[in-house]
Amino acid sequence: MPKGDSLKRYKEEQKIQTRIKLEEAVRELKASGSEKITVDQLATLCGISRATIYANYKDLLENLSDRSTTSMKIQVNTSKAKDAIIAELREENKKLRLTNNALMDQIVGMKILLEKTT
Repeated sequence: MPKGDSLKRYKEEQKIQTRIKLEEAVRELKASGSEKITVDQLATLCGISRATIYANYKDLLENLSDRSTTSMKIQVNTSKAKDAIIAELREENKKLRLTNNALMDQIVGMKILLEKTT
């Protein structure tokens, strides 16, 4: 086996191990509630340089960026949906209050009639 092959294989194994560390770091940061994941955070957690991440793991950064954009869109849509639901519930509450008041008036009227007959 040529010497260059074992060095190449070693570098590939290191790259795979680093990718695993980076993916674990991303999961850890998300689990901790970090809204924004930075390259600095990833580099620190994995014990590598930022340059290494930019040079060798661009796909990972693109995935993070895509997820972040999607997450923001979902949050905006969810917020609009919540506002619509709140408006509907307020309107329903208003109608229920009016119905409740009308029923209370009927009860009072019935009590008055009952008192007159007794």
